[in-house]
Amino acid sequence: MTGAPMMVVKRFRYMNNVSREEFQEHVRRLGKLRHPNLLPLVAFYYRKEEKLLVSDYVDNVSLAVYLHGNHSRGQPSLDWQSRLKIIKGVSKGLLYLYNELPNLIAPHGHLKSSNVLLNESLEPLLTDYGLAPVVNQENAQDFLVAYKSPEYKQHNRIMKKTDVWSFGILILEILTGKLPANFLQQGKGSDTDSATWVHSIVREEWTMEVFDKEMGMTKNSKGEMMKLLKIGLSCCETDVEKRYDLKEAVERIQEVKEKEW
Repeated sequence: MTGAPMMVVKRFRYMNNVSREEFQEHVRRLGKLRHPNLLPLVAFYYRKEEKLLVSDYVDNVSLAVYLHGNHSRGQPSLDWQSRLKIIKGVSKGLLYLYNELPNLIAPHGHLKSSNVLLNESLEPLLTDYGLAPVVNQENAQDFLVAYKSPEYKQHNRIMKKTDVWSFGILILEILTGKLPANFLQQGKGSDTDSATWVHSIVREEWTMEVFDKEMGMTKNSKGEMMKLLKIGLSCCETDVEKRYDLKEAVERIQEVKEKEW
């Protein structure tokens, strides 16, 4: 006889302004979403003081741990093939959210490496998606990554391409192995934001030195790695007009191969 499946319960205290009806309607909508690259919500609990969201337990760790954890303690590093697979999976999950939640300006809104879980086969599962409508606006800038975007800082607004900006930052984090500065600072007390971090990655010329050494590379994979780096940079253009939209980004990412033939 097997035991009951393990569950994960997340407590949220910055949703106090949303009514029970609004919260239940929105979370039930999220609970109907099903995609191989989304961690599904299976239950929720509403109280005025706090909200609980319940999901299945994934017997592995987040992408952030794989990228920035202590490998000397047995945590394996990710090779190029694994990182490409993860980026492609994240892109598919994002596109699904965009198609299923067309009324949300930023259907994910909180995309970062700690909100991407990896299962045993290193398939990515997005978490903490679709929460913008139920988060208190006064807390949104401190909590949601979308509210740390260049367009929010400059114009006090988020847009359809805001998730693409977060995705671009994630792509660069995966390829370089470096943690974006504004996630360390949480946007507080620092003038160093993700846009500055992005431009520090590639200065005056393209170089293979930018890639994470632990990723490994072969002679016939360098071109594809550089192609994906350029896609990442195009996704996190500060100028929204120059930034890829999600559909274009996903199409270009799916064209990237493990190696050139």
